[in-house]
Amino acid sequence: MARPTLLPAVAVLAGVYSLASFCFVGSPQTPRDCSRVPARVSAEYLERCGPKDSDVPFSGAAASGPGATVEFKKRPFGILRYQPGEGMKGAMAMEIIPKSRYPGDPQGQAFAAGIQSGWVVQSINGMNVQNEDFGKIMDMLDDEVADPRFSKSTALALEKQGGRMAEPVEAPLSVVFSSIPGYVYKGAQLTEDGQDGFAR
Repeated sequence: MARPTLLPAVAVLAGVYSLASFCFVGSPQTPRDCSRVPARVSAEYLERCGPKDSDVPFSGAAASGPGATVEFKKRPFGILRYQPGEGMKGAMAMEIIPKSRYPGDPQGQAFAAGIQSGWVVQSINGMNVQNEDFGKIMDMLDDEVADPRFSKSTALALEKQGGRMAEPVEAPLSVVFSSIPGYVYKGAQLTEDGQDGFAR
């Protein structure tokens, strides 16, 4: 007599278990909402390279030491990453490709000009940018390595941002870099891989 009443109960428990398994194992994760991130940085730049734990905070206005004036004839310049200053003002060259592969190598321009990691962008074509928005400086420099992997995501990020913060300065462009007295670069040293590219 107990058998007929037990079977429906077992069937109900099995159904609940399979439903729970479907809900907890098969349900997709809720995507992260990054719309509240306070820093409005160049969309192109964020698609390529974000901040690192080794980054040391700095003020662009403190860049009063010696540096270099460079005329970049074409893009990219050979600087793989820039760091924003305090308050997202100013830009510091961080990771520089450590060689020029051949005469006229665009990605060897920064190395050939003697630019050092930790130098701040002081001016672009005579315009002082030490206290300009980081995103604006990145858009003016437009120092991006063309990579088809990022083309679609970059376009979407730019669309969400509402377009560029500034138009790229036409090459050739003159860029003045200055050092910060007492600043010590603590970032990664780039190493060459088998395909003549560079990684951290």
